[in-house]
Amino acid sequence: MTKTKYFTSGGIAFSEKGDLKRLKKFASKGWNVKRYKAIGYEMEKGEPELVDFSIDIHQLEKGDTDEYFAMFDFAGWEHVCSNEHTNTHLFKAPVGTEPIYSDRETKAEKLFRLQNSIMPAVWVTVCFTVITYVLMLITGGGVSAMFEVFFIVSLMLMAPCISMYIALTYRRLRLQ
Repeated sequence: MTKTKYFTSGGIAFSEKGDLKRLKKFASKGWNVKRYKAIGYEMEKGEPELVDFSIDIHQLEKGDTDEYFAMFDFAGWEHVCSNEHTNTHLFKAPVGTEPIYSDRETKAEKLFRLQNSIMPAVWVTVCFTVITYVLMLITGGGVSAMFEVFFIVSLMLMAPCISMYIALTYRRLRLQ
């Protein structure tokens, strides 16, 4: 029997609630989150748990880590795992624990932090797309064909970045 399972995240920008609901369902069946990666969750078989999950986006400075996790622990939320590249932290707590984000203002702040974390990727992909498009137009022959490939690849990378940014903006504005 497999003791490790993976499930793909729908993306925090698009389906945070759906991901958390699925994690809760998996935990009730004994599949506990071991690690969070950019595209999904790694789980391992263990004891069933009746828990809720919550995600926080926060860039931790050196020396702030202990205080940050202690604050959540004090509120009843246990740290499960973090992804340092995306500054994403996953917590769990017994069902019925007061949510980490219980008001509109703090939910909007969380979404704003997530927007800021993806902003560099948005700018890089937009700049790369524009540059490759211009180079595709001003060059000729095989070089132009090479830049056309780069342009298509950069478009494929830019579209999800901009979609995430728009989705986060929409969600944040709905809260305000």
